[in-house]
Amino acid sequence: MKEKGILLPIFSLPSKYGIGDFGNEAYEFIDILSENGIKYWEVLPINACNRLPYSPTSFYALNEDYISLDKLIEDGLIKNAETREQTDRAVYDNFKEKYYIEAFIKFRKTKEYKEFIENKEIKKYAEFMHKKEKNNKEYYGFLQYILFKQWMELKSYANSKGILIIGDMPFYPDFDSVDTMYHSDCFEMKHGKFTFEAGTPPDYFNEDGQKWGSPVYNVEGMKKDNYKYLVGIFKYYLELFDKVRVDYFRGYDSFFKIPIGKSGKEGVYVDSFSYGFFDELFKDGSVKTESLIIEDLGDIREETVALREHYGFTRQKILQFSIDLDNYYDRDNEEENVLVFPGNHDCSTIYGWYKILDDEHKEKLKEFLRRNECYDINVNIGIMQYCIKCKARIAVITVQDILGLDDSARMNVPGTDSKYNWSWKLINFDDFRERIKDFNI
Repeated sequence: MKEKGILLPIFSLPSKYGIGDFGNEAYEFIDILSENGIKYWEVLPINACNRLPYSPTSFYALNEDYISLDKLIEDGLIKNAETREQTDRAVYDNFKEKYYIEAFIKFRKTKEYKEFIENKEIKKYAEFMHKKEKNNKEYYGFLQYILFKQWMELKSYANSKGILIIGDMPFYPDFDSVDTMYHSDCFEMKHGKFTFEAGTPPDYFNEDGQKWGSPVYNVEGMKKDNYKYLVGIFKYYLELFDKVRVDYFRGYDSFFKIPIGKSGKEGVYVDSFSYGFFDELFKDGSVKTESLIIEDLGDIREETVALREHYGFTRQKILQFSIDLDNYYDRDNEEENVLVFPGNHDCSTIYGWYKILDDEHKEKLKEFLRRNECYDINVNIGIMQYCIKCKARIAVITVQDILGLDDSARMNVPGTDSKYNWSWKLINFDDFRERIKDFNI
């Protein structure tokens, strides 16, 4: 039976405080999913970051924007909070900070809190933020405790409703991060300075390649202690989430590195962690293969496919890339151990994709859907029907595609620095409550 999921980042939840969080609207969203037989909620990364969720400032710390003021009120840590106008864009600013400070002053340390802040990685994050922002170290530990507590309560509620949470795990941290400060031996550095930057080689769209603003791993150095740093991250993510979508799986087989100050033209691919790491990850039996969903899109080599198949990982596919419209054929519709998206956070919405097709290919898309008995006057519904009917075991749809929105609601355009990236949000659930029924065909 097809397992269905919805993709909606935390920041995209409705909120009267400017950005979605772990509060009441998240619980309401879970109720809607449960009422409609949805099994999975994919939330994208929730780690601390400088606006870019796939470049974390810590793999262990959570994003402070996601603290629920409503929950702080319920816990008696703040008296009340001002509200803001509901818009379709998340607001990233310091609006909530005065309430965090109020809660910190009023908070009384509990046994649970004292145990939590003994986590070495949380201590490192508090020290890192103290050096950057000059606030009390305990303040940052407190914020992380509140975040962890609110998140785990939300996850527990989802599980009680039969909903499993899929979290996304980035591959690299940011250059300026807890990880590079306290685990510098895990990254390629010389005399305390980074020697390489992560990225991609030149291609049709980028003649100089792409530079990602992230360091690359010191693979040989990490082998010496059996990849302890990376194994720890995986295990922590599987505490936070029921399943983890592993971003940039190609990077576990081989990754591209560019000398600092150079372009992608001077970069090279190097072998990565491969079987040695995954054997170590699965060795004690605490991590199960089925808990991981790997993102293996784009330019992957035969060795990457062999690594994926060796462990039997669930992979993902994007219909926008897999449908051969000229031949009315889905190139990836022969495998079942797959999670299918019409498009994910880096893609156009269904309607955005449809709009840029020429008239001939618009008709071919409609014919493809007719041949698969999925045609509907609304192309997004036809695509959702196909996701349900195709052989992939899991189908995940973005909220934007449930609502039939165009690219004005796109989540992210890779390689661009736009205020519209990572900012789209719902104003309320009214339309979503009605339109999600189309996913129950």
